[in-house]
Amino acid sequence: MTYLWQHYAAEPDYQHKVALRNEQGELFSWQQLSEKINTVAQAFSQQGVNIGEGIALCGKNSFALLLAYLAGIQLGARVLGINPAFPEEKIVQLCENADVHFYYDPKGEKILQNCTALVVSVTASQAKKNCTAAYDLNRPATMTLTSGSTGNPKAVVHSLQGHLDNAQGVCELMAFGAENTWLLSLPLYHVSGQGIVWRWLHAGARLHLPNENFYSAAAEVSHLSLVPTQLQRFLTYLQQRSEQTDHTQHILLGGSHIPLALTQQAAQYRLTCYSGYGMTEMASTVCAKKSDQYRGVGLPLKGRELALIEGEICLRGAGLGLGYWQQGEILPLVQQDGWLHTKDLGEWQNDELCVLGRLDNMFISGGENIQPEEIERVILHYPKVKQVVILPVEDMEFGQRPVAMVEFIDEFSQSAVENLRIWLASRLEKFKQPIHYFPLDVAQCQQQGTIKISRNALKMALKELLGK
Repeated sequence: MTYLWQHYAAEPDYQHKVALRNEQGELFSWQQLSEKINTVAQAFSQQGVNIGEGIALCGKNSFALLLAYLAGIQLGARVLGINPAFPEEKIVQLCENADVHFYYDPKGEKILQNCTALVVSVTASQAKKNCTAAYDLNRPATMTLTSGSTGNPKAVVHSLQGHLDNAQGVCELMAFGAENTWLLSLPLYHVSGQGIVWRWLHAGARLHLPNENFYSAAAEVSHLSLVPTQLQRFLTYLQQRSEQTDHTQHILLGGSHIPLALTQQAAQYRLTCYSGYGMTEMASTVCAKKSDQYRGVGLPLKGRELALIEGEICLRGAGLGLGYWQQGEILPLVQQDGWLHTKDLGEWQNDELCVLGRLDNMFISGGENIQPEEIERVILHYPKVKQVVILPVEDMEFGQRPVAMVEFIDEFSQSAVENLRIWLASRLEKFKQPIHYFPLDVAQCQQQGTIKISRNALKMALKELLGK
């Protein structure tokens, strides 16, 4: 057995097919791509990157970063993606926590001080040998940081088998095959970005890297992965175009609540949306379906198992990671009952899973349990609201009360807030109605380059607004 890019490079039917288009628009066949990966693997190998070693890749999506990701895997290393927006001190700490001894920044922009990881480059390659570790589907291949809702992200270890098992189910659902193209639209340091890579490799398809005009690149592929805010911007882009897109688009949505109005608007542009639910620990998408009038996320895809245990979504099966990396050991993800307990709340509606929210987001107000996501879903039906996040604030009488941080389609104003209050009065119980409204600064709550809104960042901002 060989790595998939090597397999396609050796297959007469595939070796000269276009495998990838980089951000400059250059095309590469599977054979050319495999050679480039091997060149990077040689450079890394000469600098000491070998089987079992950890290598951190820190950068925004680029052809160079993708080559490094695949080259590290080809060498049998543990590849850790790091968000380049993280401060230097945090990057150093993450490398130490994950036992990473090598560090690669494609642009060479970060010079790490007090870091034990050796900075490696791709300019050191001399010999023309094949640098490939023995193919092992079950060896630790990638380390992906969780979103770290507690402020302390864990590194989830995945094998090639886990990534490929996850990819198979998504490819089957979305009819993604060798003649299709997926855009690398989400960051490689995030599991959803890696999911795109493994679907491309599983199908032997074509991968595009976005150019400077992201939404122009999005219109040129058959398949996309987007978070809802990206879909909204893509629809705005399509509205401004005189001609329609040439491709039948398939768009996998996830990362946050998916408004029905948004997927219905997308259907007007002949875009087929899929509502999905996934986790880092499961190598990306777990459940997904073609978006319809119901707000659920469908059923588990091929090989995945799901159970609701006291309302908590519990998972196992295809894509489940090997464990969390901790001090050189891989600790199991599952509890004694054999299930991964996600801390997500769910219920079955219309024979499909509905995700209600996070257990750790719930708060109590006057003895009543409040799930912020429930209030957010109601507010998002108000036609003039673009995004909203509900947070708790301390209250002498009730313990905690809900506060809304809102991004309106138009400017934030007291009249906009008052109109929203009036609209909500008949749609939410009084104890669930927000007592204050503040502008939602999306840039502020995504300052670390995340693809999800950070509730922790918003809580800090709210404290400042309230003077606490």
